[in-house]
Amino acid sequence: MANAIFIQMQPSPKGKEASFEKARQMALQASPAPGSLILLPEMFATGFLTRPDPSLAENLETSLGQTQRFLQALADETRCTVLGGGIEAFPFGNFHFRNWTGLFEPGKTSPRVLYRKRHPFADEAELFSPGKELVHFNWDGFKAFPFICFDLRFPEDFRKARALGASLLTIQAEWPASRALHFKTLLRARAIENQCYVLACSRAGEAFATSSAFGPNGEELLSAPSTEDVFRVSLEEDFVKEARQKFPLPSPDF
Repeated sequence: MANAIFIQMQPSPKGKEASFEKARQMALQASPAPGSLILLPEMFATGFLTRPDPSLAENLETSLGQTQRFLQALADETRCTVLGGGIEAFPFGNFHFRNWTGLFEPGKTSPRVLYRKRHPFADEAELFSPGKELVHFNWDGFKAFPFICFDLRFPEDFRKARALGASLLTIQAEWPASRALHFKTLLRARAIENQCYVLACSRAGEAFATSSAFGPNGEELLSAPSTEDVFRVSLEEDFVKEARQKFPLPSPDF
């Protein structure tokens, strides 16, 4: 049985370093079993920003950025796999940034994969360059594809992930509570239509839709309250196989 840990948090108003320490303390207090998958919200250290101060962006092309160094250290300390991200400096044409997440494993010196948000939201698209590639990582028997927030509204990307063998889909989000119904409905739909586990880690607070998880038949595994807290979900790879055997769907053709 695989274990996923959701760190539903608010970024600290004192800055990134304070947010890192908050995330670390929440993770350690949860005492996750080694090998668990720890998920953090979108831009967990700053909150979702569409026009960030350039000082918050990190160059990821030449070396590990500040956020990457923290996430790698957290993976090492907890002996868990950690999924988290932030703001990347990306001076290209009219763009200045990219919204990224990465997968960090204990004992490594660099992220296993980096994913850039493919669908910037609203005025985020003015300064943030969209990502081009789907990426995946293997974790505890699952083939997992990470996505970020607004990506959820584009089912064709999730169908491509399914065609590539996905059994787990993750979404890191700061989704407004005013559209929480959309969030839950789309998460469940992505689970049902792809017969995958779907894990969504969100920002804490009454202004935001909350962390959720669904199984490969669309069954709800987590519906978190809005409070800052840590939540757990257990996953069974065999449940994905069972769902697909009992109700075979044609494989997407891309």
